[in-house]
Amino acid sequence: MSWEAFWGAFGLVLFAELGDKTQLAVLSQTCKFRSPWAVFIGASLALTLVTALGAVAGQLLSRVIPPQVLRIIAGVAFVVMGILTWRDSRSSEEDPSCELTEGSSPLWDWRAFASTFGLLFVAELGDKTQLAVMGMTGGGALPWPVFLGGSLALSAVTGAAVVGGQQLCRMVPRPRMLMVAAVLFIAMGALMTAGLI
Repeated sequence: MSWEAFWGAFGLVLFAELGDKTQLAVLSQTCKFRSPWAVFIGASLALTLVTALGAVAGQLLSRVIPPQVLRIIAGVAFVVMGILTWRDSRSSEEDPSCELTEGSSPLWDWRAFASTFGLLFVAELGDKTQLAVMGMTGGGALPWPVFLGGSLALSAVTGAAVVGGQQLCRMVPRPRMLMVAAVLFIAMGALMTAGLI
């Protein structure tokens, strides 16, 4: 295994994703569903799959689906998620905590998993980190070390966002947190659709 390619991909992807829309989406999903493991695993699987596509077949995918179409689909997905999150914020009880309390929520939530997986899979297709992974493998680096480094970096960023989301929800009432997340989702979706990010 090429450790240079592994660490290069890990560092590049880690720094590219810090503070990115991926972290915002994971943070919001954590507060919305209150199922951190389902959100973490859904996000990690989606990001790992997108990284694999970038490392192995990214060039083929970009030939089938133009980058502009992927950007518009991701933008629309963010707007829809923002509208659904806004609706949830309006109907949720005033609850200052995002923690699981005994009997309040199952430890595994399939809806949280599926929603997070779908949102992040679509949002990351054609994203800068997938393009970076494609560029590294296209530049001669072996796909496996690039895939492993990129995937581990994305999982680390996802884990930080889940933990951060839980902490933030302890300090900010859940309905207010969901409203802010909804506005940010809609704004990001509009900017993505317009090609500004």
